[in-house]
Amino acid sequence: MADYKKIVSVIKSRRDGLSVQGFSSDGTPCDIGTSYNEFFKKELKNNTSFGIGWDKFKFYANELGYDPTCENFKTMPSTIYNVLFKLTIWDSIGGDNLKNQGIANILVLYYGLGLYTVMETLKKFGYIPPYKNADIKTNLDLAFKLSQTDIDFINKLDAEGKSPLLFNELTKIIPKDKVYWLSKRYVLRTSEKIGLGVGILLIGYLSYKLIKR
Repeated sequence: MADYKKIVSVIKSRRDGLSVQGFSSDGTPCDIGTSYNEFFKKELKNNTSFGIGWDKFKFYANELGYDPTCENFKTMPSTIYNVLFKLTIWDSIGGDNLKNQGIANILVLYYGLGLYTVMETLKKFGYIPPYKNADIKTNLDLAFKLSQTDIDFINKLDAEGKSPLLFNELTKIIPKDKVYWLSKRYVLRTSEKIGLGVGILLIGYLSYKLIKR
């Protein structure tokens, strides 16, 4: 199964500190600049930091025992960010239930793009989403939350050896320069990894025998 600990530090290091506006139009008490909001089609005050919205940052403060200050929000120390990443972004993609680490990694990037783009990609593999397009586009609660049905289909593709194909389709939407750190080794199935390892050992053995002659 995929593990958020394999990606959380990489995500934080690759993201801009103050990410683009999310779906919410709510501002923050922190002066973190503005950016163009694609959903509302206008310039709005930034309200997210490293992909975490101010509302969620503030909501979890008491529960997790940190101060919801502007400094903590802007810098997002790992002691805060790692837990918030798991509770919000990772759990929204159902990361703990996804079998393929590479697919889970790239779905993390889709968290800010919304559910619609992922559903459109899965349709190319014969998936019939349990949502209507209009619902996905207008219901902000569906901004990104994979259902168990979605996850089961993605895992089915992985069992069929189609994770590399799904990975390639997903990278057609997100520029490749933003996913260069998502190693291709992550999208190989376990059986393929074993086969690759055996192949490398075999080549090494044959090379050794040739040298010894």
